[in-house]
Amino acid sequence: MNFLSARYKGNLPVLVTELILAAFDILANAMYRAEPQRTITILRSFLVNKLPAFLGNYTAINFAPFSIETCISQALLRIDPTAFPSLSQMFDFSSKSSIVSEARQEFLFSCALHQLIPEGSIENLLGDVPMQSLPASGKYMKADLVSECTTNPAKIEDLIGELENMEGNAGEIAGALFEIITTLCSNNDTMTLKGICISLVRKSATLDSVALFCPPQTLLQPLCHLLDGWEGHEDQVENQPVYEEFGSVLLLVSTIKHRFKLLPSEMNGVDPDSFTSRYFRLASESRTTDQLSEHENDLLGGWVRGLFEAEGINDELMSTCKPAEFYLLLATLFDQSIKACQSSTLTMETLKGGFEYLLEPFLLPSLLAGLTWFANTLWSMSSSSTQIDTLLPALHTLLKPPSISTDSAAMHSAVLARVAESLNEGLNHAQLQHKNRVDIQPLLEVLRPHMTHHREKATAFSELETWTRTPPNGLSTATGNMIQGLISWSFATATTSPPPYTHRLLLSAQTILGATTTLNTLLDIITHQATHHGPNSQEVDTVFDIIVTMLTAPQPTKPPLLTLPSALRTLSSSTVTTDLSKTDPMRASILVRLHRRVEAVLAATHPTHDLGLEMNMSTAAGQGMMLHDSQGMPATDIDAVLAHTEGQIASGDFSGGVGLGQGGGMEL
Repeated sequence: MNFLSARYKGNLPVLVTELILAAFDILANAMYRAEPQRTITILRSFLVNKLPAFLGNYTAINFAPFSIETCISQALLRIDPTAFPSLSQMFDFSSKSSIVSEARQEFLFSCALHQLIPEGSIENLLGDVPMQSLPASGKYMKADLVSECTTNPAKIEDLIGELENMEGNAGEIAGALFEIITTLCSNNDTMTLKGICISLVRKSATLDSVALFCPPQTLLQPLCHLLDGWEGHEDQVENQPVYEEFGSVLLLVSTIKHRFKLLPSEMNGVDPDSFTSRYFRLASESRTTDQLSEHENDLLGGWVRGLFEAEGINDELMSTCKPAEFYLLLATLFDQSIKACQSSTLTMETLKGGFEYLLEPFLLPSLLAGLTWFANTLWSMSSSSTQIDTLLPALHTLLKPPSISTDSAAMHSAVLARVAESLNEGLNHAQLQHKNRVDIQPLLEVLRPHMTHHREKATAFSELETWTRTPPNGLSTATGNMIQGLISWSFATATTSPPPYTHRLLLSAQTILGATTTLNTLLDIITHQATHHGPNSQEVDTVFDIIVTMLTAPQPTKPPLLTLPSALRTLSSSTVTTDLSKTDPMRASILVRLHRRVEAVLAATHPTHDLGLEMNMSTAAGQGMMLHDSQGMPATDIDAVLAHTEGQIASGDFSGGVGLGQGGGMEL
């Protein structure tokens, strides 16, 4: 909202029109780039479920009178007709277009649902008789949904199923789900919570829709807090339900972490010594019996006897071992079991029979750590190792069980979605080490359908390879071509399809080439336009607009040591620009203009934005970078500051401060 206010300066009609148009363009771009179906679905959900609700809230706090219907009409006149044909044209287009071809109609009905336009205007805006209608249940309200689900918990699963509907109600459903989950965690109602967790895990794609309205880190907080302080219920006579409930919550937490590729540091509010932190850090690493406490050794012995001896898994065993203790012992349990089979202490049939116990619903989430241990073990195995003769038959039992219940099958698929990537790498490595084995490929085939169950932030290798082979200069040329495509598109006289664009290209260039080299590539693009069209031409203003927006866009991953805005501050320092103005005055002028425009956007969109160089001091020293004060001017060489700082650390004297800015805060 800060960005939109700063960019459009109160011109709401243009703001609304261009925001709607951009949402359609991005969806069309994803289709033309053949992005995965899950990516297209979430962009479509943004257009239909998120944008109308956002526009309703945004325009409600701005009192300038204008017609949203007129804005929608103007935007629809400018969208790509190939990607979004009229209803009468839909049947004349390829199936590829039909992926998103109903988006116009869905968007308009969602706008009507949110009372941005009257339902009667839809036919006129479409230019056709609509083929759908408003949802029969009308517009959902979060408070009503929470109340209904509290009275009738069975309704929760129905709502989860509706999250992927393109009707405009997903935001209220997501808000209600988060409130319900938070309340259940607070009240320790783990029985009801188990059903919600299993439903979300089975339909993990719905988590993308939830994440449009509730950040994954926020959803994880109450769930992690519950696991870390798990108390169970005093009135529970049997312990198997305790394991079921704990495992279902852990499986959902693991699914969210995996789907959004969250780092431990991104799981807000998690104590590093808590169970969840230790689990994601250590659960797949086996320990020797000497590294276990006496209590842990007793528990390990109990589980070995329960799995592989006649007594089986009983309530007495589970009553002496808390679920959290069991999940932190799993890698060691798998390691010891495989070694016992190798030494003939256990027969292969006994080993496989014991592992089949773990396919019961109340123990099945244990395969998260267990299969990860298998993946790590396969990856570290040499070609001369005989351990593979035990590992593969045991793994076959866990991946392709001879029989499995319906309830277990759904949870088993969810577990495989979580571990498929690492296990696939381990098995491929094993195949390279043991080329003549024919029992590896069938296991890889089992994993294949489960390999795409996460939202990938990184660039695919095939995509990166295409960019790096772009003549003559690889990534730099590919970046220039992408921006030139946007420039040409912006000046097209007729409505045309958007050019292929992905922000991943800029992020890849920044990571591989470095921020300074990438920034110089961007400056070359502006300089080229200024040379051909004049420094104050509309073409140059357009390329400035494109590049400034790219430079100030939020980082989807942890930023590198030196970000592009930081590199720009370094290059635009007074010393550099003064020297550059003597040899290339046009480039010096462009550098200063770009720096000023980037800082203006950052100041408007990030009120707490620190203009000091965003870098880690200890690693920056090795790169010979310079420190800057809060105005972006060079302060001193970092080696001198480090030497001074090390002296203060050694003496315990910090009275002089380190790089103090005008506000008295320490800036690096």
